[in-house]
Amino acid sequence: MASPQHIPVPGPHAIYPLTAIDKLCEAAGWTTAWLVEGTVDAAALEVALRNLTEKWRTLAGRVFSKKDGKQVNWFLRIPLGPLPPDYRTFALTTSTSEVPLSTYVTVPIPQSSTSPPIGVCVDASTPPTNALWEKKDHPLTCFHLTYFPESTNNGQSYTVIGFTRSHGIFDGTGAAMIVNALVSEMQGKEWVPPPLPTEGLHVNPVEEVLEEELARNPQAYRDDCKSYILGGLWAIITFMLFTLKEMWWKKADRRIILLPKKAFNYLVDSVRLSSMDDKRIARLSSGDILAAWIIKTIYSSGVSPNTKTHCTNVASIRALIGSGCELPKAEELLRYPFNAFVPLPYPVLTVGEVASLPLRELASLLAESRLGMSKQYVTSAYKLLKKPSGVKLLRHPSASEEVTISNVSASRILEADWAPVGGKRTLCGYRYNVGELNLVFSNAVYIAGRLSDGTVVLDTGLSKARFDIFVAEVQKLVEAANTSS
Repeated sequence: MASPQHIPVPGPHAIYPLTAIDKLCEAAGWTTAWLVEGTVDAAALEVALRNLTEKWRTLAGRVFSKKDGKQVNWFLRIPLGPLPPDYRTFALTTSTSEVPLSTYVTVPIPQSSTSPPIGVCVDASTPPTNALWEKKDHPLTCFHLTYFPESTNNGQSYTVIGFTRSHGIFDGTGAAMIVNALVSEMQGKEWVPPPLPTEGLHVNPVEEVLEEELARNPQAYRDDCKSYILGGLWAIITFMLFTLKEMWWKKADRRIILLPKKAFNYLVDSVRLSSMDDKRIARLSSGDILAAWIIKTIYSSGVSPNTKTHCTNVASIRALIGSGCELPKAEELLRYPFNAFVPLPYPVLTVGEVASLPLRELASLLAESRLGMSKQYVTSAYKLLKKPSGVKLLRHPSASEEVTISNVSASRILEADWAPVGGKRTLCGYRYNVGELNLVFSNAVYIAGRLSDGTVVLDTGLSKARFDIFVAEVQKLVEAANTSS
């Protein structure tokens, strides 16, 4: 397929600066994918995307960079006037699979399965990094449809819908905002797009609030924030070697575990019931309990009890940094679609401590860390990310192992309604990190959300041995839930 012609962003336009939090993620894209019954109508989806990007002009923009000494800063150029017909405001690609869906996964989806290859969900033209997004002058949102026609699937058609964006621009919350607006367009419902920016250079509201915090009391924000590793080339090499070892020697892969609603409720209810009379136990969210269960499961065997481990689980900072702001600013921050997160201040624990702590106490420890995240902690993390030198990685410097948990279930992105464009029931959801080397980020569990029957989808990047442990532990929960009823 010929490369589309590069059309400059038409004037007048707004210039919107991104932040150091965006820069942390500039080398990766993220894909959210839905496997649905039925045949999604590409033409109907195209109309909805065109309407979406016409109303929400930021999505019609392009990313570009400017050098400030050795530092590269990222910006968006947003068109404000009429859009030429040949100017692309989104990317929509389609393909028809030459093999049946059962080549990748059977229906009904089993309790554990391997994710389809990334090419099923992401078109080869999609850039993996901010730098390539800029070089290719590529639209900010990319949708790819892969059809599995009824002729090769026992009379039932399926569609995989892949939504890819640069993680150097949008975080999970921002991606959910985009999908929610798209669903409203597909349904023909009214929705309120963000106000059209004014022409010229803008001030980033996240950067503005955090810079004001730094200026107010610069001595209060320490340089030793433990949210990230600040390293150089060796930090990258170490991370790459670990990732390659996990993929090739330990058979790490992208795999799905389905946690049935009944088993999930049993897990949450039993932990809450056991902690009701303990005043030390904080109010536990289902996310706290599930995160604690994931950590205990990963480290239930095969690791020395003296190994120091840390969990990276990120949280949105929009509401926290907006507290104390005037209402217009606070509302602007809540609508902010770009990266606005920091890792929760979880402690480093030995594997022995993880094993010895009862599940309710580990969940309480995570809850206390979550509830204790302060504006000072967020500002300290931002100060570290602003440092012009060094590579920043989402890893704790005192830990020898890191487990990553990402909980996007609250955004309900998996529950998107594709019925207006021909989709039917969503059978499963998938998440992919899109990079130049197509690596599997190991020791990671993404809580992707819930299906219509309440099943929780856990999208994992784990070694084969750890995945097998997960499968066994889920089966134990299922059996315990069935026995208790």
